[in-house]
Amino acid sequence: MKKNRIKEQKIFKQSINELLKRLSNLIAIVGSIFSIFVLLMQVRTDNISNFYINNYDKLIDIIAISFIIMLLYQIKIAPRKLYIIISIIDIISIILLNYYSKEYYDIISKRIVWIIFGSVLFFSIIVINWLRLSYSKFTLSQMITYSFVFVITLGSLLLYLPISTTTGSIKFIDSLFTATSAVCVTGLSVLDVSKELTLFGQIVLIFLIQIGGLGIMTISAILLLFAVKGSVQDRVRTLEMFSVQNKDVIKNTVKVIFLSTFIIELIGSVFLFFSMKNDNLTYRIFSAIFHSISSFCNAGFALYTDSLHSFAYNPIIVIVVSLLIIFGGIGYPVLLNIYDIIKNKINGTRHIVESQTIIVLFTSAILLLFGFLFILFNEYYGALNNLSLKDKILVAMFQSISPRTAGFETISYSSMSNVTIGIVIFLMFIGASPSSTGGGVKTTTLFVFVASIITSITNRPFIVVKNRKIKDTAVTRSISIFTLALAISILSAFLIYYIDGHTEMLPVIFETVSAISTVGLTLGLTTQLSFWSKIIIISLMFIGRVGYLTLFMSIGSIGQGKYTYVDLPTCDVTIG
Repeated sequence: MKKNRIKEQKIFKQSINELLKRLSNLIAIVGSIFSIFVLLMQVRTDNISNFYINNYDKLIDIIAISFIIMLLYQIKIAPRKLYIIISIIDIISIILLNYYSKEYYDIISKRIVWIIFGSVLFFSIIVINWLRLSYSKFTLSQMITYSFVFVITLGSLLLYLPISTTTGSIKFIDSLFTATSAVCVTGLSVLDVSKELTLFGQIVLIFLIQIGGLGIMTISAILLLFAVKGSVQDRVRTLEMFSVQNKDVIKNTVKVIFLSTFIIELIGSVFLFFSMKNDNLTYRIFSAIFHSISSFCNAGFALYTDSLHSFAYNPIIVIVVSLLIIFGGIGYPVLLNIYDIIKNKINGTRHIVESQTIIVLFTSAILLLFGFLFILFNEYYGALNNLSLKDKILVAMFQSISPRTAGFETISYSSMSNVTIGIVIFLMFIGASPSSTGGGVKTTTLFVFVASIITSITNRPFIVVKNRKIKDTAVTRSISIFTLALAISILSAFLIYYIDGHTEMLPVIFETVSAISTVGLTLGLTTQLSFWSKIIIISLMFIGRVGYLTLFMSIGSIGQGKYTYVDLPTCDVTIG
């Protein structure tokens, strides 16, 4: 009995210690976000910042004391020496920040320096505590969901800075909307980013796009596998993310992802640099990089008020941007498979074309061809009427590619007929491919969904691709995703329709599908959205980027519980 009691006490103490560890991580994250907010508010001039300016000395003392106590506790419970060293550096940095920020408060140039230093310091505290908390506590779905929340929050604060906007003032809902759109690589914006964001704001925007495009969890894997010697649990969770059993496979995968991303974006930047005409060399370089990243990440943000209308008849820019969109949208697994095929062919070794590669390339080609032909012929005497045949082909081709979650336009969609708009909505709804920079229900989902219908009609037992059977779970998931996406889009459209008092439904459906598929196209509705409609669109962009099943699995455990390991008697239900 005594041994059992001691054992129970030991387990209880371990549970309490584990709870305190997680609590300290959570407090560090929340406290750091608040600290960054306090620092950033020192350069604001509107009325809301008076409290933070007038009480800065007290606030920075409270922040410093709280963080020193918390970091000392983290030193005490640190599992490895590296965490001890990091915590000591953080304590020293916070003491220096506390002293110098008061000493040079009245010198504007020095104030900017310590605000940047403090923001970087607290951002590093957030990242380290986030990784420690998420990799020890959350499920994979929760990690993905909360990681996006975390980056969007930081992005919103950075865009809220006076230095980020030309007017020096922006509503927080607008900075949140823009940050969400960037991280979720959507492209919808309540701001004219070409005029209302400064160079600093545009740099923040492109960093958010790159993080969202690469995938937050891929970046986390890099930090854990290459920068930090994480625990066994950290590594197991990282393996789970990539559905593999070997750490070296992840390293090779991540290397190819990063290399392919930056090589493709670099090549795109070079072509755009020589094609875009601008007298300012520095801005021309930045513009080429910005649009290359925005294109590959399928973000749709442009540094021009009219998107890419001024380049509609420039074949080099249209083709380069189109290729960047396609490469970004076909997905990293397909790029990796193509890379392996090319490498093995050069080496003269056997190469395997994966089933997913066949499905993605086939479905993407069909959708692009269908969209191109429909827009060309349906708008031949409509929106494309005054163009030459070459320009008609160029515009129709681009307008077929862009709805696949890119969000650029070279001609206004509002000039097209309602039938064409309906087809564009369909293309947006389908979107890109899995594990890509794009959104939508995905090409593989469409393929499996249609194939399951054909299989049912022809009375076949299962779907076969390249002599391989598609799993039943894939069919179930495709139906679930289609149903969820359709239901959420329509429900959101009805809410916005009645909240904002619209008279036409088509532009609203176009907006909601564009948001949930992370496309970024609009019929002019985005800038007219009310506060609550903005919240709805923000939620749709978030759901679309995180993924329907991932989001709902992060809220509740799907497939867990009493039915996981117990087989039950089957029953037959009459369908149709």
